[in-house]
Amino acid sequence: MTLSPTRWLSLFYIHFFLGWGIYLPFWSLWLKGQSLTPALIGILLGVAQGTRAMGSLFITTRIRRSEQLMPAARLLSLATLVLFCGFLLPQSLPLLLGLTLISSLLYSPLMPISDAIATRMVAQIGIDYGKVRLWGSVAFVVMSTLMGYLTGLWGSQAVLWCLLVTQMMMFLGTLPAMSVPLTDGAAAKASTPWLELLKLPKLRRFLFTNMAIQGSHAAYYGFSAIYWQSLGISAGTIGFLWSWGVVVEVAVFFFAKRLFGNKRASWLLSIAACAVMLRWSGTAFASSLWQLVLLQAMHGLTFTLAHLGAITYISKELPRHHGVGTQALYSALALSLSVAAMMLVTGGLFEALGGKVFLVMAALGLPALLLARKVRPIEDPA
Repeated sequence: MTLSPTRWLSLFYIHFFLGWGIYLPFWSLWLKGQSLTPALIGILLGVAQGTRAMGSLFITTRIRRSEQLMPAARLLSLATLVLFCGFLLPQSLPLLLGLTLISSLLYSPLMPISDAIATRMVAQIGIDYGKVRLWGSVAFVVMSTLMGYLTGLWGSQAVLWCLLVTQMMMFLGTLPAMSVPLTDGAAAKASTPWLELLKLPKLRRFLFTNMAIQGSHAAYYGFSAIYWQSLGISAGTIGFLWSWGVVVEVAVFFFAKRLFGNKRASWLLSIAACAVMLRWSGTAFASSLWQLVLLQAMHGLTFTLAHLGAITYISKELPRHHGVGTQALYSALALSLSVAAMMLVTGGLFEALGGKVFLVMAALGLPALLLARKVRPIEDPA
């Protein structure tokens, strides 16, 4: 069976984010069902977050050519499925810790690998990345909403069984061939090691820009629900606010090529940095629902536009042999470690500052803007 690159990638994003829509919001609920204390759950989730960053960095960067991306996706999908089956066994804390470490290590590279396949196809045949990636956002909203009902019907064990189904779907979805083979060409250079990439000032500037922008979402991910609840907003309305942000994300992805197809990464990242300052400053003082609805619509700028800027940079403004390594660095540093580090900072500040902690997030927009304006393409010296 052969699928077009657009269909293959759309299916992969759907299957990955169906699982992510279970794992991210509900895995703590399954852990609680294993009679773990909140402190132990926090430790396991923290270990998983750190290990995901290491998986993106140390596994993805071992891929040296584009031809290796799809075999790697198949192997990691199968390994992840097998490891998640291990959670069906009678659990002890050492087993839970071991399975968490290894599954997080192998699960995390699937996202940068899929984005690396997508950026290669953007460069190779000009696919519309936004219209491919939006299906992942749709799948996340649908699955996270559905799981709320399923856990109410069947309890926390539904989390694991539904996750296993999505992992099986993801593995089976990687098996078809792609009608346009991934290729770097016979004369192409092997992928640049990530340590070598970090020596490039232009690339460091790109990474620091994205770390500031994505790290600014930490208070939102960690404490928005608690803060909004303190304002008297119901749990159902909080769920709507989160879903509304993702709906706008989908819309931006859908129109991305039409609106931003000719824009440079520096322009996209600069707009995202300005939106960071505006969104989080507003969130610190917003107290009514209509204000939060407007501010949540800016998720399409602070997250989606920044992500599109990163994809534009990797697919169009770098030498081809820098692509996979940069994708891994972006995933590990901007999407994982920077958010984890800022969560530690905001966790310590939230009790003292309450909603004003979002001003700390807003402050990250200024260095992001100064850096983004100086993000420049890297030319291949050869």
